[in-house]
Amino acid sequence: MGTDIAFTEAYTLSVVVPVRNAAETLGEVLTAIRRSDLPSDFYQLIVVDDASTDASVAVAARFADTVVKLTGRPSGPGYARNRGAELSRGDVIVFVDPDVIVARDTLRRLSSALLTNSPMAAVSASRAAVSGASNFVSEYWNLLVRFGEQRHGRRGTPFGAGCGAVRRSAFIAAGMYDEWRFATACMEGVEFGQRLAETGQEAVLDPDLTVTHLKRWSLPAVCQEVWSRGRMLARSLGYFRVNSVTPSEVVFTLSRTLRPAAALAGTLMLAAAFVPTPQTAAKGGVMLAVLLLTNLPVHRFYARARGLGFAIVSAPIHLCVQLIAGSALCTGWVLRDLLGDVSPDATTQAYAEVGLEIWPPVRRKR
Repeated sequence: MGTDIAFTEAYTLSVVVPVRNAAETLGEVLTAIRRSDLPSDFYQLIVVDDASTDASVAVAARFADTVVKLTGRPSGPGYARNRGAELSRGDVIVFVDPDVIVARDTLRRLSSALLTNSPMAAVSASRAAVSGASNFVSEYWNLLVRFGEQRHGRRGTPFGAGCGAVRRSAFIAAGMYDEWRFATACMEGVEFGQRLAETGQEAVLDPDLTVTHLKRWSLPAVCQEVWSRGRMLARSLGYFRVNSVTPSEVVFTLSRTLRPAAALAGTLMLAAAFVPTPQTAAKGGVMLAVLLLTNLPVHRFYARARGLGFAIVSAPIHLCVQLIAGSALCTGWVLRDLLGDVSPDATTQAYAEVGLEIWPPVRRKR
């Protein structure tokens, strides 16, 4: 752990950045935070390094007020954020991922939203229209997440840990992040937002407050992300809770059009089976047309954002990702019925039985 600063007064904001082998982007991210139009004595900057093997700690030391170095095996972003929150001194905690670029007014707007008499307990920024990575798949993924946020983000209880602010009192009362169940960056923000709502607190995703994501995505990485999100989402929350609390989550956004498309395509294919001379190509064309029509809103969104050519090229990728999302959700629901929710390992359970809540990560009792 880095040397702590002797604070002379309480900070209003605490900015927590969890990092794991992100030296390539961390300098740019922290520079953007330090260029905020808020004075530096208004907030503290805490970087929590999750057992990185690159130069992340050295980069963080040039910018942060406090650097926490976690050793041993990686514990996950939820664990790292919680350790940063425990060191925080501000009334509001802002979580920023190590690949997210904030604008000069982001911290000010987040603090203004929560430090007034607003009933909100948490507010999150949405994705900018342009990705920080210029390759096609990164642009596709960035727009897909943005589509879900713009179309469904005002409903439900989202909390975008990529860049989100929460009142410290509400964060503690809700039990902080679930550390042991989300050892990798996946759905910990969705689950936390749901628990925040259970305590009677309001979380809002602001579509007008945007940040830029720098992560470069490949098609295999997107498929893996969708599979992990869908399976974890369904297994941890189940169908009805997924439907009610995560309307803007990208996996659920994908499955909204897959289900009616599959039902309509199945009906048409069954009807086509009774045509005297059915042609395979014709049946395939009908199914493709159905899928394109049910996905028309997202394709129109792509066309408006990047042009018709982008929308056409993204169509087969979107179909592939959509099928993976549907399969992942079904797999998660089956695993939930057969095996139940994810359980902590034996060591974590043993420490939980004796009441230790710091290490290994154990979800605090509410």
